[in-house]
Amino acid sequence: MSRIDRVLDLLDFLRAHGIVTVAEIAESLGVGRRTVLRDLATLRDRGWPIRAESGPGGGVYLDRDRGVSTVHLDTEGIVALWVASKLSASATQLPWSASARGALDKIFASLPEDRRRHLRRLVSRVVVGKPATAQVRAELGTPSPALLTAFEEAFAADLCLGFGYVDRRGQRTQRVAEPHGLLVETPAWYLLSRDATMGEPRMFRMDRIRSPRVLRDRPFSPDFEGLKRQRFGS
Repeated sequence: MSRIDRVLDLLDFLRAHGIVTVAEIAESLGVGRRTVLRDLATLRDRGWPIRAESGPGGGVYLDRDRGVSTVHLDTEGIVALWVASKLSASATQLPWSASARGALDKIFASLPEDRRRHLRRLVSRVVVGKPATAQVRAELGTPSPALLTAFEEAFAADLCLGFGYVDRRGQRTQRVAEPHGLLVETPAWYLLSRDATMGEPRMFRMDRIRSPRVLRDRPFSPDFEGLKRQRFGS
């Protein structure tokens, strides 16, 4: 049985029972207690409201009264909702926009502290600006699906990106960049980065990036505020 299947079996077991001990779970699923504890921690890290009660008759259980927090939302899903909310607010004031912000605050509040801090740091590196100018819209191309996948992985895992780039004059170069931030000016978006070789700040428009690849052997430490000071001197 794969680990994914085992964790899903544990989730199904918790859904079907009330308070159960770790020993009871281990016996029912045919695994060791340490395995159960690791898998419970995995479910908590993924946002599932796993609760524990101590003392006689105590154990662990899935809190079904937490409403939306019982829905599985991974990091990518929460960031996508946050960006969508910010984009809607930047375009115009829409009905339920305040409710959307409140709902996201509740989602963040329901997460374990370490995961909440990680997500806060992640979304703080995303800047939603004004919609793109008519000139940018007229010349804008479409980013490749490969770029979207590569950017998401590199941005979330703090890894460098390698790619070819075609600038506004048509000049082609090869780049290695640290993706410190993302600027969204609908429908365009820009990679706010530091050149991994020269250490200089660089901004790359998404439709000019070619053949992106995640450089898993080149991690970096995100420093979006430092990048902004370096680029704009503030």
